[in-house]
Amino acid sequence: MMKILLVGSTGMLGTACSRILGEDHEIVAPPSKELDMTRWDVVIETLDRVGPDIVINCAGYTDMEGCEQDETLVRKINIEGPRNLAQGCARFECRLLHLSSDCVFDGRKETPQPYFEDDPPNPLSAYGKSKLDSEIAVKENVPAYIIVRSGWVYDLTSRGFMRNVIRQALESPGSVIQVPALEMGAPTWSYRLAVQIRELVRSDSHGTYHATAEGCCTRLEYAQAVLNLLGLKALVEERPPGSFTPLIELPVNRILENRRLKKQGIHVMADWKEDLEIFLNAYGEALMQDIRAEGRGGIAA
Repeated sequence: MMKILLVGSTGMLGTACSRILGEDHEIVAPPSKELDMTRWDVVIETLDRVGPDIVINCAGYTDMEGCEQDETLVRKINIEGPRNLAQGCARFECRLLHLSSDCVFDGRKETPQPYFEDDPPNPLSAYGKSKLDSEIAVKENVPAYIIVRSGWVYDLTSRGFMRNVIRQALESPGSVIQVPALEMGAPTWSYRLAVQIRELVRSDSHGTYHATAEGCCTRLEYAQAVLNLLGLKALVEERPPGSFTPLIELPVNRILENRRLKKQGIHVMADWKEDLEIFLNAYGEALMQDIRAEGRGGIAA
């Protein structure tokens, strides 16, 4: 059994990691107000007091539009915070597992060719740049590090693409839902990603890993799969080119290949369709209930 200091334990992935890793290890998960990773003194005091074998950093500023508008805040949370954790882990000789993103790549590879761990990064957005800088900060400051890149992560509480598609279908049955025409990736369940992180923690792993669901799809295929599995009636179509001007530039190709996990024999990621079906069969009704309650201004039971 290891002692794990979990940073960002109340977020989507942090919650899953707390549950999954807590089955085999001791989890110490202080709230952000108690462990502010942007404060060097607080990080050092916490590491000294807890004495973890490994620190898992699931915290981060993920509002991509917000990252474009507040460079100071995104730098503080996404770069200075991980640097403090890395330097602290080096001082107390413990490992650091840090979560990064598929947005460190520019997405200009022809689909469906995936990105590998050793492909050169070239982020397009302020968010992507901050995640790349966070990787550099980790690599430069702690020898025993694991960096995990993922993307299109979902769960019951996620506020992203899946939830928006379901909300539109519930609010306007039979309506047309427009989605980005070109984006490709792999919808990844936070539970499965946490299970993969558990395997990395168990192993003597080091370096950068990709961890997304197997296979890939377009946003249109993703949305249609969600609606079909929930029995919701709506027409999904690609957004006409030029009909929408995004505030940020996102990679078109967000497909990652989990090559290093497979080479080391510790790969547990499942096909995106299989996991999506399991997830929605288990939590689809609760998810729709929650979304309906939001629409009424209430709170789901």
